[in-house]
Amino acid sequence: MKHDLAFTLIGKLLQWSDARFAQEFRELQLMVDHKYDSYQGFQPATRFHVALLNWLSQFPTLPQRQAAYKFIKDRLIFVSQREMHHLVSMLMPIVERLERTRVAGELGIPLFQTALESAAIARLDLLHRRTLYVGLSDGARIDVFRRYNEGKVSNEQVVAFSEMSDEKWVDLQDELRKSLARHGLSHEGPQFEVVCLVDDFSGSGSSLLRCKDGEWKGKVFKFHKANADRLGKELAPQCLLHIHHHLASEQARQQIEADLKRFANEFPEFEYVPTFSYVLSGDIVIRDSDPDVDLVNLLTSWYDPKIEDEHTGPDIWYGYKKCGLPLVLEHNTPNNSVALLWAGSEEDGTPQMKPLFARRKRHSSNG
Repeated sequence: MKHDLAFTLIGKLLQWSDARFAQEFRELQLMVDHKYDSYQGFQPATRFHVALLNWLSQFPTLPQRQAAYKFIKDRLIFVSQREMHHLVSMLMPIVERLERTRVAGELGIPLFQTALESAAIARLDLLHRRTLYVGLSDGARIDVFRRYNEGKVSNEQVVAFSEMSDEKWVDLQDELRKSLARHGLSHEGPQFEVVCLVDDFSGSGSSLLRCKDGEWKGKVFKFHKANADRLGKELAPQCLLHIHHHLASEQARQQIEADLKRFANEFPEFEYVPTFSYVLSGDIVIRDSDPDVDLVNLLTSWYDPKIEDEHTGPDIWYGYKKCGLPLVLEHNTPNNSVALLWAGSEEDGTPQMKPLFARRKRHSSNG
């Protein structure tokens, strides 16, 4: 379907006048070309204007369709690939700031002098080379990070996934030993002082770390469990786990910082520091008290419990953990976003929910 025809049908659904149609067409087409058509969850040859037409068509009344369109136009946050890559590029300045802060503390000097004193420069070089970067998911874009920092970070300092075999650790340590020797630092131990665990997005913080019934789970706990015995071997004693997200909600930031403090008290073998390239303001969150009453009514009424599974839990019209995010990432839509954006129900659903930005599920409920 050509976009002109699709937009004409959208205008009829929303009962726009000719003047309103001309204005909305220009504004929406700009966002379609700039962002929405690039969503990787669309099927081949599918475009946003068709998805929007189908999505709006599911609502039986004009006020519902108007509320839905207003939500997309005024509240939707779509993070494009270029924007996400910019967030990835911000990781290295954060790493360097942490390194300088650490060295300044070790040497008892002001931060600015770490760029002037030879002892600080040498220590920074060693610390930089004894840092390992590990992706926590396939969305971490660790490959993009490496390309942005070519010449600063070697391939042997970057690992795509956190589950590493003993052989992989031996290889990493061997490569570190060679790198130190090349830079006249062979007298220094080939141990990683910092492991930077990198992920793309956190909406609630629960996938990173959570404690339920006194039992810890999550990516940080798994890494600790698998690698705590490497301290003093491949990892330096009191190794720092630097946990970085390119993007996070304010709810996730608060939860991660609180959980890491509790976790550090129980598992003090590592030091823990969380950082974020960007934290979404809590002002964007949609909840029952939102001033847009029509939107709240739409989100809570146009909802099919059949979209729930063992991973999401019940009542997720505001998304997983009720995060209430109006967020779409170019490669996928987080389940922390409001369900109206990403959820699709079975044909016998009442009502049958149709997604605008269909989500690729990380977990399967089958089997």
